Amino acid sequence: MSVAAETGQGVRAYGQVLRLPGARSFVAAGILARFPRATLSLGIILLVSAATGSFASAGLVVAPLVIGMAVAAPLWSSRMDRHGQARVILVSLGCLVLAASALLALVLTGAPFWTWLVAALVTGAATPDLTSAVRARWTVLAPPAHRTAALALETIADQMVFIAGPPAITAGAAALDPAVAMLGSLGLGVVGGVWLAAQRGTQPEATPRGPRRGPVLPPAGVVPIALACVALGGVFGAFDVSLVGWAEVGGRPWLAGPAFSALALAIAIGSVITGARTWRLSPAARYIGFAALAALVAVALPFAQGSVPVLFGVILLLGLAVSPVMVSGILVASARAPEGRVTETLAYPTAAMSLGVPIGGVIAGAALDSTGPAAALITIAVSLALAAMVAAAGEALLRMRRGATA
Repeated sequence: MSVAAETGQGVRAYGQVLRLPGARSFVAAGILARFPRATLSLGIILLVSAATGSFASAGLVVAPLVIGMAVAAPLWSSRMDRHGQARVILVSLGCLVLAASALLALVLTGAPFWTWLVAALVTGAATPDLTSAVRARWTVLAPPAHRTAALALETIADQMVFIAGPPAITAGAAALDPAVAMLGSLGLGVVGGVWLAAQRGTQPEATPRGPRRGPVLPPAGVVPIALACVALGGVFGAFDVSLVGWAEVGGRPWLAGPAFSALALAIAIGSVITGARTWRLSPAARYIGFAALAALVAVALPFAQGSVPVLFGVILLLGLAVSPVMVSGILVASARAPEGRVTETLAYPTAAMSLGVPIGGVIAGAALDSTGPAAALITIAVSLALAAMVAAAGEALLRMRRGATA
């Protein structure tokens, strides 16, 4: 594990990166632009369950949405690298509006169920990963010494959206209508995306290349972290299902929401700390080490479920341990991005996490149904341990490959 020369200057580092030309504007635009990706799944669950009375049907419609997002994100990001962010963002947002509107119309008019699945897949495929577009701007704007703080800031922005987005869309669905709430989230994303596209001065330069032959594949250096991020996404899917089950079994279903917010808040706080301090270990080493540490913390979850205060304390510790894992994964991807493929490379960890969320949810759901909340909660620790092992094995293989070609 190599030592990384990174300069930590405490919380002042955040002020320094936000004072860089154009930074505050694209950060604000990026927060709004994240809303569709963060809330579309929940919006569709609320919409379909209200239309059919079945959460199972809602889950079936969400599955192709998530798959479409995970598969298409690197493709959109690759086009941003080749043609410039502005043009591709506007095209993708147009596709997203059309696809999401078609999905809404099909559900509300009672069209055949299979058409909902197709429309959900197309909607997911039309959803650009604008988080990677914002992070790519930091790789151009922020000097290497401030890169950790800049990318930690983006993790904080993610958590802000995940803290505020689900309660907002749920409240909108309850007070107005699920379709209205879904359209409101989509509208915020379009405003943020158009605002981001208008800021051409901070976007990476387009690097047109010859016609690409074959599929878009991730650079070899980012594969270990991307595969590990599938397991990391499984952590969040398992957490959501496990905590909902725990709250319902305990007769207090309203506790699930505060539990989700507690995890997101702890990750945001941990990200502030991660970006503010000096690290001697490389980002890859931090990813592996903190994933292992978080797995040890997660082992305590099933033992703490009998006491709400103790469980919430463990959740807060878990979030603090997970936050360096998330920041480090993005740092690894940014450092190993080939020239002209920065936005695409940064999309792989995010896409991998999106792919892992439903996998973790399905496994935790099966454990919940067969055994109960304790078994479901332990899947969180297993997912984190798997993330650490996959990343460690992948990094070892990379070193062997470099040694063989040296």
